[in-house]
Amino acid sequence: MRRQHYSQTSHIYHFHGLYKAEKGSTLETIEHEVPQRTAQTFIDMAVSNKPLHTSTAIQSTKPSLRQLLDELVTVKLEPSNQIFYIHKGLLCHHSAVFKAMLEHDWKEKQEGLVILKDEDPEPFRRFMLWLYWGKILDDDESISTISSTKLTECYFLADRRDVPAMQNLIIDTIIQKSIAENIIFVGVQSYVWQNTPEQSLLRKLLVEMMALRGNNELTFKDENEKNKYDKSFIVDILRKKHQTPVPISWDEFYKRRCDYHIHNDRVPACSI
Repeated sequence: MRRQHYSQTSHIYHFHGLYKAEKGSTLETIEHEVPQRTAQTFIDMAVSNKPLHTSTAIQSTKPSLRQLLDELVTVKLEPSNQIFYIHKGLLCHHSAVFKAMLEHDWKEKQEGLVILKDEDPEPFRRFMLWLYWGKILDDDESISTISSTKLTECYFLADRRDVPAMQNLIIDTIIQKSIAENIIFVGVQSYVWQNTPEQSLLRKLLVEMMALRGNNELTFKDENEKNKYDKSFIVDILRKKHQTPVPISWDEFYKRRCDYHIHNDRVPACSI
């Protein structure tokens, strides 16, 4: 049986809750910490990015539990100096950026330490929540209580670290929040345009929400309100309205959510 040794005290999130590696202690591999069914369910959730309650049978091509929950790496955020301990297998499986850092012969791999500059701890904490639980909302949160700004910040993090499955979940959450509150969150438009490239699917989402769910006429109270939005945003809305002049229902819009997802060899197309 492989053992892992930790020389310092740390608090580590994993799918079974929180456990503590005491100074000088030795922890058994995680297979011996939880029932086998829970371990299998976690593999399915971690690979497919589905919450635990929607998991299905494991396929033989999926990484093993030992591969996903292998050695821990230290991730340090600057300038807050907050430290997170995360399983390398999970990071590498979901993020091409972390995979490059930790599987190539770079400094991060040699030291088992990743330093992320100018990284906000709050979105990163939600990234950990997503890695281990497949969600971005805390247990005491709901779609109505999380702000659109927090959701966009999480999207930016996932975009920077190349975590498309998390980006897709955030897109779905933004749409669900808009439907629940019957509001189009254009208040974050400038923030999104400042932090994303022109081809961003988050930009496309905001434009098409305004074009397909907004009023038939794009009007502003005055020049001050108009100047709050990027000109390219307004032009794109008008172009989309011309292409699709008849508004669609929220139900129909939600069915189209895959149009705003990222799919590649790591994230297969949706079965909507």
